[in-house]
Amino acid sequence: MPSLALATGAPDVRFDFAVGTSAGRRLGGPPSFEVRIDLEGADREGAPLRTSRHLVHPAGQRPLTATGVALGVERLLGLRGGPVAPGLHTPEALLDPAYAVDRMAESGAAFTSAPGDS
Repeated sequence: MPSLALATGAPDVRFDFAVGTSAGRRLGGPPSFEVRIDLEGADREGAPLRTSRHLVHPAGQRPLTATGVALGVERLLGLRGGPVAPGLHTPEALLDPAYAVDRMAESGAAFTSAPGDS
């Protein structure tokens, strides 16, 4: 959360967590992974902004975790980008977001608009 606040300049960032039966499980299949991302505030020009997206993976959390680990190791080994200096690093400091989203999509994840998105 601190990284999100720092990257966006947001004065207030909130994280809400809920656990329940996934849509995949409710439909009789394996548990799926579902996250809703709501952003509300102002855009770079100061106009009101409100958007909601879903990140869904029908095979659950494991493929997304594996993708994240693979991306981190790939970057730390210098296989994508230059050498990484010793120290503590957060994923957003090392990984290109567009590349990470593409790799998540390759693993079966989908980003979709959530109901009420404007």
